Amino acid sequence: MSQFEATLDRMPVPTWRWLHVNDAGVFLQGTDGEASGADIRTSGRVIIREDFSGLKPSEDAAAFFLPAGMGAFIAENANRRHFIRIPRGYSEPEPILLTLRLDDENPVLVDDIVIEAEEGASVTVILKYTSESGTPARHCGRTRVIVRPNAAVKLVKVQMLDGEAAHTDTIGGFVEAGARLNVILAELGAARPLSSCNLILAGEGAAAGLDVIYLGDGKRALDLSYRVEHRGRKTVSGIRAKGILMEQSRKVFRDTLDFKSGASGSKGREEESVLLLSPKVQNVSVPLLLCGEDDVEGEHAASSGRPDEKVLFYLMSRGIGELEAKKLLAEAAVSSIVEQIPDASVRDELLAAVERSIEKGGQTA
Repeated sequence: MSQFEATLDRMPVPTWRWLHVNDAGVFLQGTDGEASGADIRTSGRVIIREDFSGLKPSEDAAAFFLPAGMGAFIAENANRRHFIRIPRGYSEPEPILLTLRLDDENPVLVDDIVIEAEEGASVTVILKYTSESGTPARHCGRTRVIVRPNAAVKLVKVQMLDGEAAHTDTIGGFVEAGARLNVILAELGAARPLSSCNLILAGEGAAAGLDVIYLGDGKRALDLSYRVEHRGRKTVSGIRAKGILMEQSRKVFRDTLDFKSGASGSKGREEESVLLLSPKVQNVSVPLLLCGEDDVEGEHAASSGRPDEKVLFYLMSRGIGELEAKKLLAEAAVSSIVEQIPDASVRDELLAAVERSIEKGGQTA
């Protein structure tokens, strides 16, 4: 069984060491067995195969900031590979849904997924990760997305692994002229989820949106790092995060807008809001703006706070119990992002997971 252990740089520009946000340790284990079960729902002319031939190495490297050893580990140990290609000018009418399940017989998943939308194509891809309760599940994966000129891709990744599972995941996106990539991430499970996303707006007029919801309960420790790099002229991006922290959970959230020289006329905004349901949580936010070009617009905002006592009192005065009131506030905190997921069953699962966590341990004291 192969292993990979390293300290990953998590900040494009290091800050004070005493903040403990510059890096994170990662330990990965491969497997000699097959991957766990998977369900794929698709229709139309989308091509799905396990053969990665045809990828351009320059684009693959550009979209990822991984230690060489980690990239090689995933390439060598992947027990599930999918190459999803959307033909030129074709629009897939329904979301492609790929559900990956970990169980006692197959507790280790190393997945390597590539999505390529050819010129003028459009598609929505939903990746959902689940594991059985009590399973010593370990997941490590990467998803690479290449969006050709004037194409559009929406990628939804939903992580609902058991609370004791290990989870390391990275996304890389390469967006060409006039194309758009929307990424929606839901980090709701695992003990110490380590999530990364790096999107490159390479061509003129390229656009990207990155929406994140996360949930911290128990003693869960979340390490989240997201970045959009503006290379082309008149590119547009937005990073938006909605989080809920309760009990003794801890979260580090790093969001970066990086305007490179030559990205004139580009605009970007990053914002995060966190609902705190316990005085014992640790909430760390590191918004970062990097500018190598004068003619750009960048904004960032972050807010966090406990539930408004007046709102709670109002809800409870209308006959709603305290627990139900907390559920309503938590649902309201993440609904603006959840509603963007074009699959009702996935939306319902996400909201149900939030409600279960509130029932289990949400406190406002």
